[in-house]
Amino acid sequence: MTVCPPSTLARVLVADDDPGVLRAMAASLVRGGFEVTTANDGAPAIELADTAAFDIVLVDLHMRTGGLAVVRHYKQRYGARVYCAVLSGEDNDATRADCLAVGADEVFVKPAPASMLRRRLGEAALALRAAAVAHEHRA
Repeated sequence: MTVCPPSTLARVLVADDDPGVLRAMAASLVRGGFEVTTANDGAPAIELADTAAFDIVLVDLHMRTGGLAVVRHYKQRYGARVYCAVLSGEDNDATRADCLAVGADEVFVKPAPASMLRRRLGEAALALRAAAVAHEHRA
């Protein structure tokens, strides 16, 4: 499902296997100006890489097809053109290292405050736009 606000900051894919968390995150991000597409597991999130373009991918770490697989797929396919963030209930160095090792740009510990997620993802969207403009000027 994709929901678009009147003015879009970035296209975001949110993948989480908890329907309540998925709805709450999507609603919060739409209110914050993001266009949001949701997936209820990592497998459909990976499939969407072939049919849709996202600026930001926000995934739950622990799903049947886990968040690390999703991040790995998007980073291999799109590199630095996509910002990948992982949501985890585990607040430890090993989890953070595992996420960063597959290419995650950021790891958020659940429950992550909605205002903080919107702010950080907004900053990421601005950084992606600035990088794209810089790349165009070099070309």
